[in-house]
Amino acid sequence: MLNFKSLAKQPMHFANFTGLSVTEAQNLIKLLQPDWTRQRQANLKTSRQRKIGGGRKLDIPDFADRLLVFLIYAKVYPTYLFLEYLFNVDQSNICHIVQEMTPLLSATIVINRNHKRVRTLKDLREAIPDLDEVLIDATEQRINRPQKKRLRKKHHSGKKRDFTLKEQIVVTKQKIILHVADSSPGCVHDYQYFKQTGVGKWLERNPQIKARADLGYQGTAKDYPKATIILPVKRNRWKKALTRSEKINNTKKARARMPVENNIANLKKFKILAEKYRNLKKHYSAIFKSVCFLSNFRTLARLPA
Repeated sequence: MLNFKSLAKQPMHFANFTGLSVTEAQNLIKLLQPDWTRQRQANLKTSRQRKIGGGRKLDIPDFADRLLVFLIYAKVYPTYLFLEYLFNVDQSNICHIVQEMTPLLSATIVINRNHKRVRTLKDLREAIPDLDEVLIDATEQRINRPQKKRLRKKHHSGKKRDFTLKEQIVVTKQKIILHVADSSPGCVHDYQYFKQTGVGKWLERNPQIKARADLGYQGTAKDYPKATIILPVKRNRWKKALTRSEKINNTKKARARMPVENNIANLKKFKILAEKYRNLKKHYSAIFKSVCFLSNFRTLARLPA
């Protein structure tokens, strides 16, 4: 039976299976275990026939082992049946652990070095007062073909030529994910999705923060005149070619946006965000935010002091 203690004896295997080093995972356990305990206490029934502690015991009682189940699931994205053989429990227990860990991790995306939790854009401004620039981009992930025609039309992406779900992230130059919007069907354009998330209004309320985005966000200057959003110059029917200086500036702007592209690539090292998504669509946002939390935790742990 696989458990945290035995896998930690093989640091290279541990990192390949979970995406974290043993030390990072141990620090993560110290951070999350109090929240997990409070979450379990909150789920207890108020009208009980037996004292607390009665009833069936957990098949995997240790929090470290339960967290390990979720880390392997997110990094490798195996089936529940495969994890059943790894951990010697029924696949229904694996499902319960994933459902238990997902809200625990997705509740907080950013934790700074003082362990201050950031859950909203307002909290973000208070937690990082010296924030001066953010990078915005959206990413899509393929899903199984919906059975209903209405859902097929809703989720079909012309860009991917497949059925997808879309997520938008806001990151810093240091590759810290600051905000993750709720997921959107793949047919929605990036800019329409941007307007639904409220990030544009937040940028207008904080004009000292400049944002960088790609050509998919054309129209921000008109809809959000008080915000500072930097976009590349685009050709159109009246302007067939760009000048040399415009091409050079576009290259500089593309280089400045590289951290957000690198961040999306790092997120997709977790196979649950890279392969075709098999879980329920209503859980996609929570799972995406959980992986973003893990990515932020790893990035903050590896930043120089």
